[in-house]
Amino acid sequence: MKLDQLENENPNVYNKTGDREVTAEEEDDDVVDEFDAREVFDLIRDINDPEHPLTLEQLHVVQEDLIEVDDAKNTIKVNFTPTIPHCSMATLIGLSIRVKLLRLVLIDSCR
Repeated sequence: MKLDQLENENPNVYNKTGDREVTAEEEDDDVVDEFDAREVFDLIRDINDPEHPLTLEQLHVVQEDLIEVDDAKNTIKVNFTPTIPHCSMATLIGLSIRVKLLRLVLIDSCR
């Protein structure tokens, strides 16, 4: 494969999920608010795919129902589905998700 050739030249593109309505309780800094799968999804859904001018959400690479959050163990598990089997960009996508979550979740928890 040439470097300028896309692995998946014509991916399926899906509609974006609507924005989650934020409640007053979630905005209150005095209330302990645990992370949930939707909140994590909202943090990573707009990461751009390395090969296309589309987001991971638009390509269905990341989906809310593939995210597990365990506040008791302080863990977040994100399963993602590349657009093609044996995708050479899967490692880069996983790293992008990991770095974004590390930056946003650690910063948020240190406030």
